[in-house]
Amino acid sequence: MPQEDLKKYFDILELGPSATLRDVYNAYVRLKNLFSGDSIVLEALAEEFPEKRRKKVLRQVEDAYAKLQAALKNEPPKTSSMMTDEPPAEKPPSEKAVEFTSFSGPVLREIRERLGIRLDDLSKLLKLRVELLKNIEAEKFDALPEATYLKGQVKSLAGCLFLNPDRVAADYLKRFREKKQK
Repeated sequence: MPQEDLKKYFDILELGPSATLRDVYNAYVRLKNLFSGDSIVLEALAEEFPEKRRKKVLRQVEDAYAKLQAALKNEPPKTSSMMTDEPPAEKPPSEKAVEFTSFSGPVLREIRERLGIRLDDLSKLLKLRVELLKNIEAEKFDALPEATYLKGQVKSLAGCLFLNPDRVAADYLKRFREKKQK
């Protein structure tokens, strides 16, 4: 997608064109929380900012996030320190471009940590308990819900990690079912 087209999406998320995937994710979470129906900030502006307008902005934020996520996914990583107070530790080149052939809980945790996404942020975005996300990453299968519910939760998690939700869910649920049968 041409840079001019991306500019409008960066503007919607209130970011500059040098933003990283992490920056895009942080802006998305911040704006989604701000414009959600239970935002205290918007309560005071209810008359000036009606629900119809708020929903329109939320759709624009969702669209901008999806477009920028797709566009930036294939770009080389840029350095950002928006999620933490410290800049991310530089990893050796051999560790930066690791291809995962299977998606287990520890692999999902590693990907999340490499992206600099905190469990608290994922919990708020996905509306899932932090404890459940920890159990998914730790593969505490006995503490997880039935496969039907788990599939949706893992797919949502994978989407936030910029992964193929169907592939991740299939890999994870295969391990889940194997462990449950033992």
